[in-house]
Amino acid sequence: MTERGWTLTRAALLVMVTAMLSPISPIWLVFVPLALLLLAFRSHDWLSVAVAAVVLGLAFAGSRPGGMEWYVPRAWSLIAGGAFVAVTAFTRMDGLLDRVLWAIVAGAAVVLLIGVARPGVIEGVNWWMVGEIRQASLVAGSILEQLQGSADPEVRGRLQGAVQRWVVFQQDVYPAMLSLATAAGLGVAWFGYERLSGRFRSPRAIRDFRFSHHLVWLLIGGLLLLVLPLGRMAFQVGENATLFMGGLYLLRGVAILLWIGAAAATSVWSGLLLTLAAVLLYPVVLGTALVLGLSDTWVDLRARLSRSRVDHDL
Repeated sequence: MTERGWTLTRAALLVMVTAMLSPISPIWLVFVPLALLLLAFRSHDWLSVAVAAVVLGLAFAGSRPGGMEWYVPRAWSLIAGGAFVAVTAFTRMDGLLDRVLWAIVAGAAVVLLIGVARPGVIEGVNWWMVGEIRQASLVAGSILEQLQGSADPEVRGRLQGAVQRWVVFQQDVYPAMLSLATAAGLGVAWFGYERLSGRFRSPRAIRDFRFSHHLVWLLIGGLLLLVLPLGRMAFQVGENATLFMGGLYLLRGVAILLWIGAAAATSVWSGLLLTLAAVLLYPVVLGTALVLGLSDTWVDLRARLSRSRVDHDL
């Protein structure tokens, strides 16, 4: 029961990350890849095929084709899900994160090819995404106005300014946010596929999260594009690469902190105190996590601490 609880907690965290980061409905990033996985690897099971057919039928046959709001979520979920199925089927990668990252790379390559073949499509998608983000900002602004009521005008001005700055930033980095949300969504889809396949392996604990050290070059390349005067397009590419890798390194640093916390917490009360301190000091904790995650590229902190603890026990 304890293991089942942890399994559901980890899956719920992936769902939450998908919902928080995705600029499109997170439903597409989970259910369409899940249906493709079932069709590709469970075609001999009629129940799996039926589930996949229902999901795809509701997604594509239950709506009338319209503008970008109809095509974009469905197209990206098919591209990302199909790339994930291909990477899983035709490579020998065992790690889920490696397959997810390569699927996102392959999906981005397909989008770039579409952009080269039909430049107007990418421009239309960009305009639609910017419009969706602005619409969301208007909704957030109206909610803030209702919550603020008779608050000081200066406070209202600061909050509205913060919302506008966030909107401008999100307009530039929605590809990175969509990529991070897609990574989490593919993880949920794989978890659901394994459940339906009768395998009950839990998603890996967050404290074990790690990825290839070579990805640091993507972060370095993104930072170079940010500082070099190569034009607006290069700056946006660097901005998205930096944010994407920053999110991965932040999660890696959080994993290290959780590993240290699990080793340091000698009782339930000490664990609660550490959790409370992390919540109250979250700016410091997040900054520390980012530094730890990046430094772990060259210094495997968990391995070093494990060896140190074993030597101490001996």
